[in-house]
Amino acid sequence: MKQYIYTGAIVLLISMVLPCCKTIYPSAEVNYLSGDEQTLTVRSVGVGNDEEKAIINAEQKVFDVLFFRGLPESKQKIPLIGSNEQEEKSKHKNYFDSFYDGKRHKTFVMSVIPVSNAKAKGRQKMVTLDVKVNLSALRRDLETFGVIRKFGY
Repeated sequence: MKQYIYTGAIVLLISMVLPCCKTIYPSAEVNYLSGDEQTLTVRSVGVGNDEEKAIINAEQKVFDVLFFRGLPESKQKIPLIGSNEQEEKSKHKNYFDSFYDGKRHKTFVMSVIPVSNAKAKGRQKMVTLDVKVNLSALRRDLETFGVIRKFGY
């Protein structure tokens, strides 16, 4: 009987500890719609506890994809910064803290058009947005703060 209790306690402990150690990768629900050398329009899906947080999540996903993934079919096929997201975010921590937490990313968003109303996804809200980004200003900002080098230097 004691053995069953110990086994049950160990299983319970493991089931409580494992979710804490799991790395959650953000989904990249960002699709290219249109664009040119200066701007880029994408459709992005965001999730959050309320509609405002879901909108911010959708906007931030756009920048994560531009910075670290690139967008096939667009003129920005390769990442603006690089593919090693964790290394780049730790190397330029101050920049990314102000960019995301300080909401500086909004200064590069030219327009946000809701495609659908916020839908409930469990206890969270989900929104789909068309986001237009000023790509040339974003690139200049990354160069100014030393996150990327100017082309040709």
